[in-house]
Amino acid sequence: MKKILFYLFVMCSLVVTSCSSDDDDNFVELIELNFNQAHYSLAKGEIELRLISDQPASATVSIPVLFSGTAVEGTDFTAGKSITLKAGETEAVLKVKRIEENIGEEDKELIVNLGTAPAGFKVGVGSYTSVELLGNTGVIMSFDNVSGILTEATSYGITLETMTGAVYKVSEETRFDIEVDPSSTAVEGTHFSFDGGKYATVLKNKNKGTVSVKFLKKEEGKDKLVLRLVERDGYAYGNNASIIITISGPYILTGTWAFDKISNLTFYQNMWGEDITKFPTGTSADQIKFEGNSYQEYTFIPTLSGDLKNYFGTESCTVTYKGELEKTIEEESTRYQVTAKIAVLQFPSVNVNFSANNTSNRAAVVGFRIIKSDGKDILECTIDDFEPTDFMTNTYDMMKDYGEDPIMKLAPLRLHFTRVK
Repeated sequence: MKKILFYLFVMCSLVVTSCSSDDDDNFVELIELNFNQAHYSLAKGEIELRLISDQPASATVSIPVLFSGTAVEGTDFTAGKSITLKAGETEAVLKVKRIEENIGEEDKELIVNLGTAPAGFKVGVGSYTSVELLGNTGVIMSFDNVSGILTEATSYGITLETMTGAVYKVSEETRFDIEVDPSSTAVEGTHFSFDGGKYATVLKNKNKGTVSVKFLKKEEGKDKLVLRLVERDGYAYGNNASIIITISGPYILTGTWAFDKISNLTFYQNMWGEDITKFPTGTSADQIKFEGNSYQEYTFIPTLSGDLKNYFGTESCTVTYKGELEKTIEEESTRYQVTAKIAVLQFPSVNVNFSANNTSNRAAVVGFRIIKSDGKDILECTIDDFEPTDFMTNTYDMMKDYGEDPIMKLAPLRLHFTRVK
């Protein structure tokens, strides 16, 4: 109710401003400034307080802010002394960051007031906003990642936890509403749609949920989607109140790619005790090429002299798209489980023994996705449909007991290739 009244006050003030008499030759219309939200909650990390103006600024201006309430600057939080509204823009933000080592049991209230408006501006009824700084008994909600990619269809996870980082399980099935942030360039219904609703559902006695988004169209300049958790009584934002999603569509693998490394080699050495000297090796001269006009089917052309030829072979073949699968990226899953959507291609024949000495040729599926690293495209190849005889043999024997399909689903090889210009 407080938020509704707040917005009504803001809208009324705008109407009054717009209805001023045109007969007054001395009248100068002032640009009005308001916080767009009356209340925020903050657990850990930082939050952005959004300032809006009813017209674009003709020049860059700085609006001072004043702090009051039970929260103490420098002890409970840090923030800038002013908000900068850039020329031509109608929105600006003030970042408030929590000083986490000083969080106590009691909640603190921070009130942020706009100071004297610059020349040509005036402060409206939304001249202040409050931020509830939760004590260490609070509950925080957060997206699992700060960014993501939308391929064909992708789910994005949220997690609930206490201020101390412990798991917080809901006592009943709970929906957490999600909104499309105005900073998005992608348009709902044109470039993407929600699959199952604009919310994440956390089941009873669980602390995780997902919101699912489907790809509709890729358009240059309209590929940014920002999802934000809607405020909820009793909860505050964690480190990731929002997630920035790049709308990519299905992975297009066309091009030539040079082998770089097995990216999870160190993971197997340190976490599994594997002898990595027995793992496959290669050089940048080992290249694979995808030709085709559609992601549904490619001609796969290997130019391989290193150990990769012991799996893929050396002959060209037609590979077909089997859909997308969500895979766990074990080597990146520390505190939270990291998952990614990958494109699955079926190869008509590979040597699943991945060996120069042992051969077992059959059809197999191989996963691919394109990721960015230092601004460069990286083709990540996930091989879990293999039956190694020269390396990872103990792991393979152990995985047989897990009953996964393919057997090495929980112990894949992750190969990285760089695009050849």
